[in-house]
This record gives sequence, C-alpha cells and structure tokens, in this order.
Amino acid sequence: MVRIRSNLGPHVRRPPFSSRHLQLFSQFVFESVLLALVALALAALLDLLFIPLLNNLIGRKLSAISIFSHPLELVSVVAITLFLGLLTGVYPSFYMTSFNLARVMKGGSKVEGKSLFRSGLVVVQFGLALAMIVSTLIVLQQLYFMKNRDIGFKKDQMMLIGMNKEANQKFETVKQELLRNKLVQVVTASGQRLGNNFHQWGFKVKGDTGVFEITPSNVNVDYDYLTVYGIQVKEGRNFSKDFATDNGRAFIINESFAKELALKETVGTPAGHSWYKNDSLGSIIGVVKDFNFEDLHMPVAPYGFFLDSNIHYNYAIVHTRQGNLNPLLKLLEASLNKLDPGEPFDYSFMDEDFQRNYLSDKRLSSLVNYFTAIAIIISCMGLFGLVTFSTEQRRKEISVRKVLGASVNGLVALLVKDLLKLVIIAVVFASPVAWFAMDKWLQGFISRVHISWSVFIFSAAIVVVIACLTISFQALRAALASPVKNLKNE
Repeated sequence: MVRIRSNLGPHVRRPPFSSRHLQLFSQFVFESVLLALVALALAALLDLLFIPLLNNLIGRKLSAISIFSHPLELVSVVAITLFLGLLTGVYPSFYMTSFNLARVMKGGSKVEGKSLFRSGLVVVQFGLALAMIVSTLIVLQQLYFMKNRDIGFKKDQMMLIGMNKEANQKFETVKQELLRNKLVQVVTASGQRLGNNFHQWGFKVKGDTGVFEITPSNVNVDYDYLTVYGIQVKEGRNFSKDFATDNGRAFIINESFAKELALKETVGTPAGHSWYKNDSLGSIIGVVKDFNFEDLHMPVAPYGFFLDSNIHYNYAIVHTRQGNLNPLLKLLEASLNKLDPGEPFDYSFMDEDFQRNYLSDKRLSSLVNYFTAIAIIISCMGLFGLVTFSTEQRRKEISVRKVLGASVNGLVALLVKDLLKLVIIAVVFASPVAWFAMDKWLQGFISRVHISWSVFIFSAAIVVVIACLTISFQALRAALASPVKNLKNE
C-alpha cells in the first residue's frame, strides 16, 4: 500500500480564505446589517411612541423625526445604519470563519483564553449603572432637602393675587372684606413676590465716615408683611401704624445687609432711597434674620423692606387656613371684579411659585431616573451574554465536576465568582467618578446635602444584587444540566 504524506506540517495553517470562508463571512455580515436595519425601524417606532414623554421631560415641543419627507436625511440615516451593521459584523465574521471544522463537529469549539474586551465592557456597563444609581439617589436627596428645608419664612397656605391701580386705591376696603372670611387669617401686600421677582434700588446710608450708596434688593410692603411671612426681627422693631414716620421714612434690613454696612450701631442709622436728600433721610428701624428670598441656588444677599403708601403694590398676599378654598376664590374674584370688571382674576400660591425655581432640577431628576433604568437594562444584557458565553465554554468542566460529586451550589458559586469580580471592579472604579461628578453638581447650590458613603454602599448593593440575579439564573441552568449530554463526545 502506498501512503501519500502531506508536505504540510501539523502547525502549518490553511489559507485564511476560501470560497467556503467567503460564503460564511458574507452570511454573518448580511445578518449583522439586517439586524441594524431592523433596529432602525424599531428606533423610528420608539421615536413616535416616546417623543411626548421626552417633550414633557425637557419642557420642549419636539416633533417626531420625519425622515421619509426629507430624502437627504433618509439616505444619511440609512447609510449610517449600514456602516454600523458592517462595523459590528466584520469582527465576528472573521472570528467565526477561523474555526476548524473538524474540531467544531467534534464539539471542540472552545475558545482558549479570556477576552479582556468582553470583561472590560461588563466593567464599563456596570460602572455606568452604579454612577447613574448614585446620581439618582443624590438628586432625589437634594430635591427633598430643598422642598423641606426651613428657608426662613412661611410659604405654605400663602395666596398671591395680582393687583392693578384700582385695587391699590381701595386696598384697605378689599382687605377688610377678605378678613371677614373664616378661611382668611391675615392679609397684606407687597410690590414684588419672594422667590423670583424683586427690585434693586440705590440706597443711601449715613455711616460713621459719611453718606455712601449701595444697591441692595428691596421691596415695598404693607404693615403686616413680616408677621404674615413669619420673618423674625432680630434687632429693633417691625413696622407699626403707631409711628407716622414708618410710612416713607423707615427701613428694615436683613443680617447680610447689616454685615455689608459694617456699622457700630445699625438700628437708628439714617438711611433712605438714593433720591432722598442727605438732610431728609429716614432711618433703619430693624434688622431681620437672614432668609432665602431667592431659591437655594443663590446665596443670601443684602435685602431691605420699606413701607411707602405712595408706591402701589403689585400683589395682595392672603394667608389662608386649611380647608376648601373654592368659596374663598369666588369671593376674591367677585371683590376684585367690583373694582375693575375688565381685569382678569390672577392668583397663585407661594409654595408652588417657589418650587418652579427648581423645575430644571426636577427635569434633571426625571432624566437621570430614565437613564438609570436604561443603564441597568444594558448592563444586565451584557452580563447575561457574558455568563452565557462563559458557561458554554465551561460546560464540560461543569459536567466533569458534577460527575465527581460537586454540588449545584458549588457549581453556581464557581461560575458566579469570576463574573462577580468584574462587578466589584466596576464599583471600585466608578464610585470616585460618581462622587466627583455629583459634588460638582451640588456646588451649584448654596444650601445642599452632604454626600454620604451610605449612598455608595446602597448603590453598590443594588448593583451586586442585580448582577447576582442575572448571573445566577444562567449559572443554575448550567449546573442543573445533564452531564451525560455534554460528555457524550468525549
């Protein structure tokens, strides 16, 4: 018998590409491109479904993408989709066509070694998930803090009603009529509202070294204004009808204003508006404790109150009691309509007005919540794919261990251990990044919460639990599989 020996040594590889390889390569690339086109169609559908939600989150009025009405946009989107399909299909195609067919048919398709790329993706995905969870918790903490923090004045049960010239002229009449309603506690008025609307006027002060001017924020108020809002007088006194000079010649300032003046004796110091003559100044009659007349993004700045009946009020402020306010609203509307029938009844509530200052922060919170959910889903999908790949690579090892007496719990722990290390690595590396990012965000608030390590511990626990649930399902399935089926080719 004549034996023909091959000139090719055992380590000499066949040409990398043949017609068979090209056919398989084309098939894999085609499937990848097809999946990309299906994803494009699904993305267009999701765009139509979720555009109202996005508009609600960002406060805009975006329209759904109509690529079919713009040929250039359609061609661009399809071209990008085809490119991404090719890009994601080339590497798997080269990889899969490099398998030895004889080994594959014998069940020897195991890939040697570990992929740093696959492990790195899991670390990045769960790192992002941890960062998003931490961000969500801190944003929620800050919003709760801003909503419930004592800002130095009462804002609950405060109704603000817009007043025109006619209402100003008969304000005392309207005030007495409102006070007859059992739901009304106190009525006062002001030129501007606290929170987002105030004036800055020049202010003269006769100090220890002469008269100087500054420009603080200030507001014209009625006699009961400080009492209604619960603003505490620290030095001196409140406005009073017992002092005739309080109307136009008396001023009350906050602590920050007093610190900026840096006077030996603040109460009693001659002061007045910039148009007052130096020899006809009034005086500072009181100093109130600092309060957040703006939102908590801003520091407490110098602020002053004055009382001048010649300057009309823009708002009547009604402090109401708890109860059904509909009868009171009808009474208010009827009273103001008597004064000016053509003027619309305009009202709002102080607590709601103040919360509008944090509307952008609430929208950020909603966006972070949605992105957190998306990040967790993507992370779980990536980890599920990796654990599936890992269990497939080790299925014969698992079967041998099971034949030799390994328990199901031991096999699950074996599979979970290595993958859980990746999640822990993600937690370790992502925690400082999340802390740095949220610390920068909190610096936009003068009053803010402190970042606690408990937030990171809780977030890490959530990530680990989610990872364990994702891994354990596939690991348990592999551990319970029959070893006979996996070892029949050995």
